[in-house]
Amino acid sequence: MGADGKTPRRQAAVSHSVIEALTGAGSSSAAALKAADLSKRSLFIGFSGGLDSSVLTHALLQVMRPLGGRLMAVHVNHRLQPAAMQFERHCREMARLWKVALTVKRPAQVQGQASQLGLEASARLRRYAAFEQVMGLKAASRRTEEPGLAKPTGLPEDPGSSNWPVLVLAHHANDQVETALLQWMRGAGLEGLSAMPVLSQRAGYILWRPLLSLTRSTLEDYARSCKLPFIEDPSNALLDQDRNRLRQQVFPVLRAMRPGALAAMARSLQHLQQARLLLEQLDQDDLAGCVQAQGLSLTALLRLPAARQTRTFRAWLVGHQKLPGTAMPPARRLEEFLRQVRTARAGRRPLLAVTAPSTGGGPSFRVRLRAGFLTVEWV
Repeated sequence: MGADGKTPRRQAAVSHSVIEALTGAGSSSAAALKAADLSKRSLFIGFSGGLDSSVLTHALLQVMRPLGGRLMAVHVNHRLQPAAMQFERHCREMARLWKVALTVKRPAQVQGQASQLGLEASARLRRYAAFEQVMGLKAASRRTEEPGLAKPTGLPEDPGSSNWPVLVLAHHANDQVETALLQWMRGAGLEGLSAMPVLSQRAGYILWRPLLSLTRSTLEDYARSCKLPFIEDPSNALLDQDRNRLRQQVFPVLRAMRPGALAAMARSLQHLQQARLLLEQLDQDDLAGCVQAQGLSLTALLRLPAARQTRTFRAWLVGHQKLPGTAMPPARRLEEFLRQVRTARAGRRPLLAVTAPSTGGGPSFRVRLRAGFLTVEWV
């Protein structure tokens, strides 16, 4: 169990940086959702019963109940470890004590998916599909949760999006730094290195991670001050996962070298996200000059500097996704395809086939060159 194992009493609203993160108090970020806007939407909170989601759920209740906000906690039980049913019972008990609606989903494993993607990635796909099902949306069979595929945004401009539900997740600054370091180790570009956006637009809903600027120690302080019980996941202590090795072995060294290092690194990631947004605005300007009714004009694309060619090509592919989060090839594959296109002899038609692992190995889309235009074919 968590903090002190005692039955929690209902707490009065508290003044804390966690509450400020939820209300947007003191934030100049365009990605800060305001409580007044949230009160008009349905909020669905990912609730595992651990420290992070317990703090998020409790704090959101303090903020939203006075405004009459619509909240539902969602617990996804993957049944991957012996303590899974204990976690579920804990979440049901906390929901009863906090008087918040709770939906529990137990998604079935997809045959072959874990061996293809890895257990963590497979569980993540099924978790998001479960969230979407609870929100009344169709599960995104091709969706991944790789950073950079959910486009960072302020409030989305899609018509009707003012009524979209909001999925609220409890990722914090430690998670953000973990994600960036893992992406760096994989050789990711700016999209991967900028890690998770606070706000992103998905297929029919808004994904909000309001705690990304707060370290785990800040969440622990909130839990102590409000006497919140929470579950400690024993799998977090296992060192066979890269994230756990960062938490257990790398982060203590960073903190010993420089107190406040994780918070400072998280701020650097905010700067990267701002740079990413500026570049994406340039991408859209370049894209507007390249797109015609027949497809993406190769002539117009090749007039751009080489680096902007790749970014514009990628932005065009993202705009053609059937669902946000569709598998996207790495930059080196895009660069190689554009090289083939530039040097193709007459009569040759370079092909870029993109395979989405979550669909079982079949290509999710193909890009072809026809009569001077790039076109997308969905498979």
